[in-house]
Amino acid sequence: MRARKNGADFMENLLLSLRCVTPMFLILCLGPLVRRFRIISEDSVHDLSTLSFRALLPCLLFYNVYSADLRTAAQPGLLAFLLAWTLGWFLLGCVLFTLTVRDPRRRGAFLQNVFRSNIAVIGVSLAQSMLDAQWVAAVAVSVSVLVPLYNVLAVVTLETCRGGRLDWKKIVKNILTNPLILACVLGFLCLLLDIRLPEPVEKAVSNVGSAGSVTTLVALGASFRFDGLRQNLRPVLFGTVLRLVISPLAAVTLAVLLGFRGGALGVILICTASPTATTSYPMALACDSDHELTGQLVVATSLFCSLTLFLWIFLLKQTGLL
Repeated sequence: MRARKNGADFMENLLLSLRCVTPMFLILCLGPLVRRFRIISEDSVHDLSTLSFRALLPCLLFYNVYSADLRTAAQPGLLAFLLAWTLGWFLLGCVLFTLTVRDPRRRGAFLQNVFRSNIAVIGVSLAQSMLDAQWVAAVAVSVSVLVPLYNVLAVVTLETCRGGRLDWKKIVKNILTNPLILACVLGFLCLLLDIRLPEPVEKAVSNVGSAGSVTTLVALGASFRFDGLRQNLRPVLFGTVLRLVISPLAAVTLAVLLGFRGGALGVILICTASPTATTSYPMALACDSDHELTGQLVVATSLFCSLTLFLWIFLLKQTGLL
């Protein structure tokens, strides 16, 4: 009887894990097909990404925070862990790659890959399939806290690696004008002040946000480029394993030891096991970092994250931690 129950639990967890990652994987695969059959032009891929970043995705984040239960969405202990983890992992990466990577341009690419995960796109989409509404809102809140930190650390990393001076005014300006951050702040204000939108407006924002989740993943898939992967195969493989396996392994292990379980552990997994942020590439290009390696790391981690996330979710379900 117990063996039958264990077998049933195994299949249930397996199917649940597949249901979590399969929609995201299929939508990502749609992107290269859209580009391959020239449904949209090469220039339109960039325009689609811009539209998603500046309009659609902010609506999604705003609605997730706006419609949340504040008592469950605001998790001080969870946010403190994520902030401390990001800073600690970044500092550890600085030490590791300063000692092992002589080329400062390549060092900047590896460092961005260490701490900068794509939680605003992959994370939010995965949370909608994987977690309850209250924890989806917690992911949105985490995005509003972590994205500014990612931006600051990325600028510090890239400017330091190319020997430049840090322009703190520019950093603060970029944070204050980031559409994702503004959307989360606006959602918080509406939530705290109990401001409710008219029902038609609320419905429209919800629909646009739903479109943003899909459109952003399609744009990400359509932007995949495989040129030069063969020349950088070893560093790309190392960076992919570091981003998708070693980082979540260390973070989840520490979180479990500190007592995180259930939805909170799911949020930590999403924030630490997501692929390298797509915004790493344009920043690497602008700051004279190794943009080719950065782009290849974005592509490789985005492709393999469906497999690794499936395995992580299944493992945590099987152990009863998630």
